Amino acid sequence: MSIVTNEELIAVTGGLRQGAAQARWVKRQLGFDPPIKVDGHPLLTWEQVNAPQREQRKSSINWTKAA
Repeated sequence: MSIVTNEELIAVTGGLRQGAAQARWVKRQLGFDPPIKVDGHPLLTWEQVNAPQREQRKSSINWTKAA
């Protein structure tokens, strides 16, 4: 498992330099909340970056009829 460096993270996120902005990008683009390193930047592996995006499942419960 190879860890993405801060310089690589800037390139992956399209030039974002602040850790909070990078974490928001990861949440929106990759679909998960990354752990944050001591320096404030997200901790990612290349496997997470290159993995297909997780599909968000729609609830199968019809709440209008459940009550």
